Amino acid sequence: MTRIWRRGGDRPPGPKGYPVIGHAHLLWKDPLTNLLEASRDHGDLVRFTFGPFPYYLVNDVDAVKRVLIDNNRAYVKSRNYEGLKLVLGEGLVTSDGELWRRQRKLAQPAFMKRRIEAFAPPIARYAADMADAWDARGGEALDVHDEMMKLTFRIVGKTLFDEDLEREADHIGPTVSVLIHFANDWAESLLRLPTWVPLPRNFEFRRAKASLDRLVRDIVETRRRAGDEREDLLGLLMSATDEDGRMSEQQLRDEVITLVMAGHETTANLLSWTWYLLSRHPETDRALEAELDAVLGGRLPTAEDLPKLELTERVVRESLRLYPPAWAFERDSLEEDELCGWRIPAGSTLGIAPYALHRHPDHWDNPEGFDPDRWLPARAKGRNRFAYLPFGAGPRQCIGLGMAMMEAKLVLATLRQRHHLALVPGHRVALDPAVTLRPKHGMRMWVKPRPTKRAFSGRSVEHAP
Repeated sequence: MTRIWRRGGDRPPGPKGYPVIGHAHLLWKDPLTNLLEASRDHGDLVRFTFGPFPYYLVNDVDAVKRVLIDNNRAYVKSRNYEGLKLVLGEGLVTSDGELWRRQRKLAQPAFMKRRIEAFAPPIARYAADMADAWDARGGEALDVHDEMMKLTFRIVGKTLFDEDLEREADHIGPTVSVLIHFANDWAESLLRLPTWVPLPRNFEFRRAKASLDRLVRDIVETRRRAGDEREDLLGLLMSATDEDGRMSEQQLRDEVITLVMAGHETTANLLSWTWYLLSRHPETDRALEAELDAVLGGRLPTAEDLPKLELTERVVRESLRLYPPAWAFERDSLEEDELCGWRIPAGSTLGIAPYALHRHPDHWDNPEGFDPDRWLPARAKGRNRFAYLPFGAGPRQCIGLGMAMMEAKLVLATLRQRHHLALVPGHRVALDPAVTLRPKHGMRMWVKPRPTKRAFSGRSVEHAP
């Protein structure tokens, strides 16, 4: 390997840290701002330390490609995923090596395009149910993030379990919030206390985890007793086999919990930030409304409609650029490597932050601006594909990419036809970069019905084309 050592020896530059804790204060205080500033001030490979551990921010597209694709077997999920393992176990998000490869192979058929598109009607129906509920509430101010969490959980219940979990949706949001923040704080702690230590936060975490585990366990056990083989995701996972047989009970639990958590949390965040951006950019919001009226004419969207909803697609892509739910992910190096001309020792942790990469001025004009038209073919042509990573890349690219994009577009199209959403004046919008990128104080918005050419209802969508 040819090594190109740069000035300052074999360590990339980085901000000044403190004794013992290194740079931990920067990511505890304001990780998003500090990662952006570090890249701006020190380049596309920035060295931090957290206690005794070296940490490198990778914000160079060629280096990202090497880590995620060209040399991906030299990197594994970082030690910081231990926090998520407390919740998800060894599911696809957290597992590695041969276990991950087997599970990915077993799960992949459940996410084929034709299977995913079969879920379009119930997704649209549940979104229409929410539109009906909003009508009944008469245009009041709602926490739209909370509404999206409820809706996407219902959708997960239908697509994963073939169950309507409307009643459970009312309390699952706070449960997931407890689990997400506990996992994030535990991962960031320099001193990690076991969850059995009798502390108030540990009690709260164990109650939340037990509640989610019980919900999933009851559904799986009911399905086994019934003995039916449905074509939902749970049925496909339960019947998936390879040369070593089916998933173990523990592995099935871990994969189901992973799909429950990831399948509604990330999409709810994406939709919440999309409503926020549309509220801030009324000209785009009006153009979106016009597209939906022209293509759908007041009826529910179908999977076949999505290619015609071109602005809808661009709005979702641009929302993912500015507010990627998976705002950062990490790898640990198993062996020495070289990135951007610098030596990366074995045992280092590398952080790839789509939130920062999506704002890199070398790849994006007006990187902080909301501009869906940057996704028009003429403008997107030639853009490096590793400058945009809302779902990761390489072998570990999110298995639910197709499902998430379809769901977001169907929900957006269904609700925006029926309602106009506007941010409540004075509501404080702040970023909460935990495991996913959430709105810290929710998203208070006025939800106002609008007349449509032909009103649709969730009750009648069963007969929609």
